[in-house]
Amino acid sequence: MIGPAFDELHGPSRAGYKTKADVVKLLKEAVAAGASVIKAQGDAGLNKPVLSPFTADVVRTSTLWWTLIEETGEHYGQLVVYYRANNMVPRASR
Repeated sequence: MIGPAFDELHGPSRAGYKTKADVVKLLKEAVAAGASVIKAQGDAGLNKPVLSPFTADVVRTSTLWWTLIEETGEHYGQLVVYYRANNMVPRASR
């Protein structure tokens, strides 16, 4: 298992992450775990061909990583829209 433990079907339990500090800690642990896997794979591991779980095509491991990283950017964009639609200023824009 990589990163914080939680039910893969339902995600982290809200009972375990009640405060902003709890959520920030979860996110930091998840990012650190992912970064350690990328570092451990090294250049050879990142260029290794694998079967994509999204398209069933053969892709490099690095392609899977940047796909997941890009996905988080899209979620961030959705949060920015939510903030602005509710007359709030996203933290990164302050």
